[in-house]
Amino acid sequence: MARRRYTIDARRAAEFVKDGRGKGHDSAYKPWLTIQDVPSQGRCHRPLGMSTGRIHHLLSDNERDLFLLLDWQSSTVDLRERFPLNLDTTQDIAGRLNIRHPRALPTTDLLVMTTDLVLDRRGTNGVETRAYAVKTATDLENPRTLQKLEIEWHYWQERGIPWSIVTRSELPQRLIDNIAWVHHFFRPDGVEDRLLVLIPLFLDEIAARLQVSLGGFCDVIDHRYGLQPGSSLLLMRHLLASRTVTCDMEQVVLNAKLPVSALTIDQRDRLRSRA
Repeated sequence: MARRRYTIDARRAAEFVKDGRGKGHDSAYKPWLTIQDVPSQGRCHRPLGMSTGRIHHLLSDNERDLFLLLDWQSSTVDLRERFPLNLDTTQDIAGRLNIRHPRALPTTDLLVMTTDLVLDRRGTNGVETRAYAVKTATDLENPRTLQKLEIEWHYWQERGIPWSIVTRSELPQRLIDNIAWVHHFFRPDGVEDRLLVLIPLFLDEIAARLQVSLGGFCDVIDHRYGLQPGSSLLLMRHLLASRTVTCDMEQVVLNAKLPVSALTIDQRDRLRSRA
């Protein structure tokens, strides 16, 4: 199916500004563009951020993968997608580079450029910011795309903020697949209270059953406590997402075949769960 044309002309941009688009932090941030504003070339994703507590608007699998990777990092403070760049600044940079500034076709209005993901994270000298453009290898073969990326690079360089282009080949897919398997279950909102109260018993059972598979372990727990099939696996994914239970996410493959012996329980979490 051909991609539908969209336009964010000066009138719509003014409406976005009035609506607070591109402003705020954490749960209060509003992306400049949402899934409804921009028809995606691939699959769209609306994950709930672990670090922000809000729904994010991601326009491709690659964006989602980078988002998951950054959101999983414990140093992450904030993640802002579709971050708008100051129009006067990008217009000035384009003029200096003798590059035609993007326009909101079919109008002649200048288009507000955006950066795909902007990360704030805790560093050795306080909170640090990094910016990312998410592209495919094919994108980087397009001369016009490269011109736009040059404007974006200069924009962030002049602000002293590191900026990177990320393609699928640079993303650690096994780690990202594992994060995706548990990410949705980070918040206990979707986990029934009757499961949450079983956490102390659950952790004890893990420690006692290291020689079985994760699927086999969860089947036993479901049967032992009279739970609906799949309940224990849901709880396990929550414990992994909240890091109450950990494993080497870069090496293992998280699924029902994983040996329980690959899991580690922080003894402090076991004590806290009994408090």
